[in-house]
Amino acid sequence: MNYKTTSFTKLICLSAIFSILSLQAYGQNKGVEFSGYVRDGHGQAVSGATIRVSKQTVVADNEGKFTIDNLQGKEVTIEITRVGKKKIKQVISLAERANPNIFTMDDEGKILDAVDILGLSKVDQTNKQAYNVTAIDAKKLHNSSTDVGQALNRISGVKLKEAGGLGSQMSISLNGFTGNQVKLFMDGLPLDNEGSSFQLNNIPINYVSAIEVYKGVVPVWLGGDAIGGAINLVKATNPGKYLDVSYSYGSFNTHRATVNAGYIGDNGFTMELNAYQNYSDNNYWVNVDLVDKSTGKYIPTRVRRFHDNYKNKMVNFNMGWSNKSWADQLLFGINIGDNRADIQTGNRMYEVYGERFKRGNLLQPTIQYRKNNFLISGLDVSLRANYDFGEETVVDTVFKRYFWDGSWEYKAKPEDVGGERSRQFDKYKNNRGNAALNLKYTLNEHNHLFFNNTLKTANRKTKSELDPDNPIYDQSSITNNNIASLGFYNNAVDKLDYSIFVKYFYQKVKGYQSPTPGEYLPLDATRNLFGYGMATSYHLKPNMQLKLSYEKAYRIPELNELFGNVDALEGNQNLKPESSHNINLGINYLFTLHEKNAFNLNGGLIYRKAMDFIRLSNSNTDFNGIMRQISENIRDVNNLGFDFDLRYSFDKKLFIGGNFTYQNLRNATEREPGKEEISVFYKDRIPNIPYLYGSAEISYMIKDLFIKHSALSLGYSLFYVNSFYLRWPSAGAADKEVIPTQVSHDVNITYSFQNGRYNIGLDVRNLTDATLYDNYMLQKPSRNFNIKFRYVLNNIK
Repeated sequence: MNYKTTSFTKLICLSAIFSILSLQAYGQNKGVEFSGYVRDGHGQAVSGATIRVSKQTVVADNEGKFTIDNLQGKEVTIEITRVGKKKIKQVISLAERANPNIFTMDDEGKILDAVDILGLSKVDQTNKQAYNVTAIDAKKLHNSSTDVGQALNRISGVKLKEAGGLGSQMSISLNGFTGNQVKLFMDGLPLDNEGSSFQLNNIPINYVSAIEVYKGVVPVWLGGDAIGGAINLVKATNPGKYLDVSYSYGSFNTHRATVNAGYIGDNGFTMELNAYQNYSDNNYWVNVDLVDKSTGKYIPTRVRRFHDNYKNKMVNFNMGWSNKSWADQLLFGINIGDNRADIQTGNRMYEVYGERFKRGNLLQPTIQYRKNNFLISGLDVSLRANYDFGEETVVDTVFKRYFWDGSWEYKAKPEDVGGERSRQFDKYKNNRGNAALNLKYTLNEHNHLFFNNTLKTANRKTKSELDPDNPIYDQSSITNNNIASLGFYNNAVDKLDYSIFVKYFYQKVKGYQSPTPGEYLPLDATRNLFGYGMATSYHLKPNMQLKLSYEKAYRIPELNELFGNVDALEGNQNLKPESSHNINLGINYLFTLHEKNAFNLNGGLIYRKAMDFIRLSNSNTDFNGIMRQISENIRDVNNLGFDFDLRYSFDKKLFIGGNFTYQNLRNATEREPGKEEISVFYKDRIPNIPYLYGSAEISYMIKDLFIKHSALSLGYSLFYVNSFYLRWPSAGAADKEVIPTQVSHDVNITYSFQNGRYNIGLDVRNLTDATLYDNYMLQKPSRNFNIKFRYVLNNIK
């Protein structure tokens, strides 16, 4: 199978544009790098300060640090501004500058503006990119018992789809695109090979400091092949010496613990530790049809899940050097994890299991290297790589039929070969590796070149403890993917900036096809694809930004989609790469009214025209009545929708926010391949994907209550999902199952004292005990309570 594109001419044109712009900019001489720190009168960092030097503008980070590259001449004039602070303007000698350069800003005595009231800083810088991106500050949630997946549900356009409680199978829906169409990254490295030990709904929120969601168009520095967007998790680390530990206990015997610690010595020696542990019985209440064994009739009943225990551990340890002349950071690390999950149901609630389970482990060495001005001035380099030696196992060896009350019966004679689903004791190693190289070259103050190369390899080795001689386990299941991206950024025109980029996708697949049982034919496929795009923004006002972005994106089928897994997914080696024209139009507006009232509005209009769209569907049931899932292509899918997010703050005490998403994801395949009649599903909404949903929240903070330097926060959240079809709407009246409209409510209380060193939080989720669903009517947890204790120690001496 060879899949080639006709976009080669477009690539040549874009390459010519890059060359002209590069030659035009390269003629200017390179200068020197200037960095410094902005402090207030008490020596504390002033984050968010704006620094302007020679038409360059940067923003100080959370530590008050800033860096400006390629300054020309012997002297420059520096201007530093920050609302609520007196402006700094002074001439700096580049030859005689201090080390370190520290600038002190005095208070101006004015009421703070929207940036200060809303507390926006480094996260706001991410949101100001030309891409359709939304970032949240995860540190504001560190005192809650939420996880990363639940935090994502607070972002417009995002919907976490879970099959159950803690550690259950999950996927992300982003503006209608879901599963592998939305790529996950940790600090810019793809999260493709962490296995079941590291997934969004088992990562505690304390593990990350920020969550960045790129909708549709993905920037060059992230790389990867995403047609639906990308989510980048920024790991929680701090400069210097720090310790952050927490423990929470909740309903269903749920225990969660986290440790984040770091050390950077005066000689640059660095150590980082991020670890967490989860456990839950997951024995929450569900509404099911329980069979009456005497009559054979099904009776609606409320029961507890009885076979859904979940536990996992994860440790990430890094050691190396920071702030050296040969490396800003060089870290060697190891990720170690394991998990065990009981399997209570299949893809539908009336498939009940009582002894089926799966387990997995992670053993992943890693390396990270980062250096600004590598070998030559203006060239910044970063490299991240890992390789996983972990193993996944599924066990199903009892030939029983369980019922929702926990009782069971033999499915047939006990000595017969079988299982709850299908008799298996299967193990597989994916042997997956990831490597991401990023280069940034500053041509001059207005022009930058970016290059990313992301390499992904996988070589699955499968075996069965019950059938070790089966020839299917001798067949190849290998994928090698390489995605190279080249981009150019320019901000020479006042108020306007833009980026253009090209991407090259390569995949080599070695596998097999089985036209008849027991027959295995070799499969050797190569794919070469080209994508391209642009992103631009224009500031109508200093606090109002318009954004426009476009990408012709591709996504290559993943290992599990091609070859399935040993649990509930069938392989489909005839899958084609999917592609999409992604267009985003957005606005970001930040303003104040009557001094203490601040508003922040983010809105976006999206259009997606996807070809060979890959979606999960239920396959035919087998002779045991068991239904697996399989990935399939839909030739044409269109999506036109919008989302917006509005936040309000009063005097840094009262915070109100909400978001709303609408996505009209439709089947645009008028005629199925090989057929002349119009498809019965033409213009149908894509099933099993929510199309109308939103959330709202309100919180109030009281400072210095009972104890000085303390803070009490009271919060409430509402989540809404409109009803949507479980299957194709045009499939017939008998099949028009509907997932009903869902409304849930959460409340939380947190109390911090000694400037945040000691913290306690109480969360109540699903307060009204509503019946909640995601995929195929699989029920999510009933009402639950959680309490969390957290201790933080920064800048340890």
